[in-house]
Amino acid sequence: MSAIMADWRAKKALEDEQLHERLCDAMRSGQVEFYTDQRMLDFQGSPVHNSWDHLAPLLVLMCLALAILLSTGVAIGIVAMTFGALGHLLGIKHFVAWRIRARAQAYVQISVHHLHQLWQLGGMVLAMKGGTEPPCVAPRGDWRKFATRNLPPEGIPAPMPEAAAEEILDAGQEVLPP
Repeated sequence: MSAIMADWRAKKALEDEQLHERLCDAMRSGQVEFYTDQRMLDFQGSPVHNSWDHLAPLLVLMCLALAILLSTGVAIGIVAMTFGALGHLLGIKHFVAWRIRARAQAYVQISVHHLHQLWQLGGMVLAMKGGTEPPCVAPRGDWRKFATRNLPPEGIPAPMPEAAAEEILDAGQEVLPP
């Protein structure tokens, strides 16, 4: 019985690797859009969290404001620090969200294990670009079914959306693949 289970696990692992590779190729080519929720992925212990994303911009702004303070005077230095603090308050969440998304996208493409790890945390969405297919939201959605439905293996044509097929039929053309 254990040999049967081992064969089944090996087969599932191979299928997961192939689906992961197709998903990564589609993400690189822009076929699949990848979105993240910063609030769910940016915490201590998350594989895509980096504390310096929060600290470095403030440190740079305050050092710049200090240099302005020392070179021009107290009044202009206080104004520079105020603008630096406001810029940090208003812009840091966008900067951190951009960094989390870039880091998560790179992390997910490393291996299936990394994809599973982030998928269990949630805060990720896979969506077909320009498609009518509903997005696949982690952790409830199944990325395997999403990839199987939307990303066929090489040599097999992608399924045609129903709306496009109806337009072709209305125009009197055949729906046969090339």
